[in-house]
Amino acid sequence: MNIFIMRHGEAITFAAKDRDRELTDSGRDEVIAMTKRCANDFVTVDEIWASPYVRTQQTASLVSKIIDKKIITHNFLTPTSNPDTVLKMLTQADKTILIVSHQPLVGTLVDKLADLETGRYRMGTSAVANISLPFWATGCGELSWLYQPGD
Repeated sequence: MNIFIMRHGEAITFAAKDRDRELTDSGRDEVIAMTKRCANDFVTVDEIWASPYVRTQQTASLVSKIIDKKIITHNFLTPTSNPDTVLKMLTQADKTILIVSHQPLVGTLVDKLADLETGRYRMGTSAVANISLPFWATGCGELSWLYQPGD
């Protein structure tokens, strides 16, 4: 099994509400470049799960246009969501999912799934990680790769 975890692209620094921050032009370009870089790996993706925040919806939309996968919005993918809730939902999905969300959630998911020291990997904007798992369980995965923009 595989899971892909992506942080949203670079967003504007201020909006009336954090959830309303939009991607910058540079953020859009980074998302497109990263998606094209990962396109061969993304062929196995069944669904894209995204946070309801504007910047993640925009990121997921750009990815979806390139890999032609359905986006499902989940309220449990916001920046301060409980990672254990996300892990529980993944075990119930039994599909290859591309999660589009926020720091610190995305970094925590990578750490928990691959049994890495907490905070070892901070994901920059548009970063994508791939974790392979023999089955859905915390700590049994292996970080196959983590691409940061500009790598």
